Amino acid sequence: MIYGLANSKGGVGKTTIAVHLAAFLAGKKRRVVFIDADTQASSSKWITDTGLPIQLVHLDDPAAIIKRLAKLENEAEDIVIDGPAGLSHVTRAIMLRADRVFLPCGPSILDLRAAAMAVQVLKEAQKARKGLPHAALIPNKLQKRGRLTSEMLSNANRLGIKVLSGLSQRQSFADAAGQGQVVSKMGFLAKPAASEMNALLKEMTNG
Repeated sequence: MIYGLANSKGGVGKTTIAVHLAAFLAGKKRRVVFIDADTQASSSKWITDTGLPIQLVHLDDPAAIIKRLAKLENEAEDIVIDGPAGLSHVTRAIMLRADRVFLPCGPSILDLRAAAMAVQVLKEAQKARKGLPHAALIPNKLQKRGRLTSEMLSNANRLGIKVLSGLSQRQSFADAAGQGQVVSKMGFLAKPAASEMNALLKEMTNG
């Protein structure tokens, strides 16, 4: 299974979710390859710091992604791709090769507009591939009583793709990268974040 994380805007939690997804799959004893397709390469150090048996590959060229994926599919049971922020040729290449694409979205109208742009590119890929990739929006940094959260969730359903349960705004998610860990390994204080993340990852992988 090839999972792609993408969006046209940075700061929406794409890398956080991608790293946790790879760790979740590795925890199930599956052979996992993580492709860091973001030129900032912020997920590469994080993946390394976790110490998990995840093969790390750095690719930020669309032709290389398409060519290398054909080979990597024979070496791994799951491939997780952390795409760049922005609707580049790299993002399009991911959408043309992934089985499932997830679009994290922050709780503001600007985040939602950026996600809507990504959905348009996604639909072009789905048209070319006759339905693939399967896709879903992941609401992120939610505040239960926040007006922006309420407005975003209300409008998200109009984008024409599935909307997952999402993640709350929690300090543990922000701290995870600095600690080189996933929230499930960060102790008692991170337990609420770990519970939310685990529920999301089960949705993303269908259990």
